[in-house]
Amino acid sequence: MSTSFSSHALLRRNILNKFGLGKPANGHTFYCFSPPVMLATMAIETCLALYTILRFRHGLFAKLTVLTLLLLAFFQLAEYEICADSGKLAWSRLGLIAITFLPAVGLHMVAVVSKKRIYLSFGYAFAAALSLYFAFGPASGIGSFCGGNYIIFNWPREVFIFYAIYYGGFLTLAIWKSLVALNLSHSKRIHNTLKWLMIGYSTFMVPVGIVYAFYAPARMAVASIMCGFAVTLAFILTFMVVPNYYKYSYSAK
Repeated sequence: MSTSFSSHALLRRNILNKFGLGKPANGHTFYCFSPPVMLATMAIETCLALYTILRFRHGLFAKLTVLTLLLLAFFQLAEYEICADSGKLAWSRLGLIAITFLPAVGLHMVAVVSKKRIYLSFGYAFAAALSLYFAFGPASGIGSFCGGNYIIFNWPREVFIFYAIYYGGFLTLAIWKSLVALNLSHSKRIHNTLKWLMIGYSTFMVPVGIVYAFYAPARMAVASIMCGFAVTLAFILTFMVVPNYYKYSYSAK
């Protein structure tokens, strides 16, 4: 676990150091999921979204990629505001709604590449249902607080189990559909696009899965930790997945 966690944390810290954000002014220890890093990660993911939309101006695949990046960025902003104690309940609701749509959007990206839309409507239906709960559910069931190094969400056990099944299930389904499409296709473009998309998913699913399995105290913070690792996915989407889909062309087709 420590090897996977450290490698991703180091990558994230090196990226942020290049922006001059790696060392706090007071000289205190830098934490890889601390509020300043949340804000910096939001800025990075927003910049990647702008880069993608400027380079690939048209096409559904590029738009879905930009949506993914902006949803990740928005959750980082929500985390920062929660830690700043600024409308904690409202930001908890908004942040959770943002990341709830990520598995469905990811499956949609696979569907665009593979031309197979199986289960896509179910993904959006589950995301919409959960989003309605997060938007209008009781405040007692959407509690959160800043743990200093990540956000802890306090949900009813039933909601947590349902959310975990939805999230893990549809992420796994996206990888499975990618594998199936990859094996059936003889297109180099499709092969490379789906290969890098699966690699991107693995960069945050594997370490988060290890943390969840072997470090029980972090389980209630899994949403925050997952989106922290997902900065690696953001770079892979921007510089590997989308260019492969558009055949390295500077104009989207």
